Amino acid sequence: MSEQEADQFGNIWITSRIRMAAHEKFVRFDRISHVLLTVYSVVLLGFSVFQRHLAGSPIGPYSSEISIVLSLSILCASLVIWGLGFGDKARDHRDCYLALQRLYDAQIAENEKKLKYQEILDAHPNHSGLDNERFLFRKLIIEGAEISNASGRVSMGRLRAIRYLVTEFISFLLLATLVLAPLIVIYMIYAFA
Repeated sequence: MSEQEADQFGNIWITSRIRMAAHEKFVRFDRISHVLLTVYSVVLLGFSVFQRHLAGSPIGPYSSEISIVLSLSILCASLVIWGLGFGDKARDHRDCYLALQRLYDAQIAENEKKLKYQEILDAHPNHSGLDNERFLFRKLIIEGAEISNASGRVSMGRLRAIRYLVTEFISFLLLATLVLAPLIVIYMIYAFA
């Protein structure tokens, strides 16, 4: 590969863009989790309000217990979501990509730039491998852009792209199952009432 195809500090630019996408992902997770907890809470409130109408149904004798279990489930989900710290992770990734962008644009010696790059990476949490693959797939396959690092042009082969798509699809199914499971349980309670 020719020197023109290589970007000596392309890793800094690539990492900043992946961290930017990771920031957006965690902001999205934070908002979705808040909305879902609110929806689940409203549904539970509706169950509690209409609980006396379920007295003659097969679940009538168990409606208080069901209400307690659903309340505890929402409480536990709230604690888990708070513990995951999507908002904090989003802020960390934002701080990282802003620092990387400043470093990429800085007019300093090559060794100093590489050292500062490592310092920035050490000070912030890493992005996931899936974040990396998602960025490369979007840029290289969907947008058809060219990306270079110190080694030259970055590519994504067909097998790697297929592996990414399968992983993304499985992740989507797991997330959809996790998000929809409480709604399915609540629907079943109402359906059999």
